[in-house]
Amino acid sequence: VLKHEKHTKLHAAYCYYYFANKTPVQQLINDALVLAKRHEFDVFNALDILDNDSLLKELKFGIGDGHLQYYLYNWRCPTVVAKEIGLVLL
Repeated sequence: VLKHEKHTKLHAAYCYYYFANKTPVQQLINDALVLAKRHEFDVFNALDILDNDSLLKELKFGIGDGHLQYYLYNWRCPTVVAKEIGLVLL
C-alpha cells in the first residue's frame, strides 16, 4: 500500500490474547478469521507465543517478515524462545 494509487490503507486485525473454555482453540481462532474477513480486514496478525506456533501452522498462517522484540521493563532474564512466553496486555 505504500505509494499505491488505489490502495492507501491497510486494515489489520490482531489476535493478542484469547481464552478458550468450551470452544476448541482452533475453532475460536478460525471464527475470528471469519469475522475479520467479514469486516473487511486485509491481514490477521497473531503472535507465535506459547502453543500458538502449531495452531497457526494448522490454520495455514504465513510467517511474517518482521522480527518481534519483547521488552520487559527493568527485568533481567535469559534468552527465551517464543514458545515459552506468555503475554498479557493491560
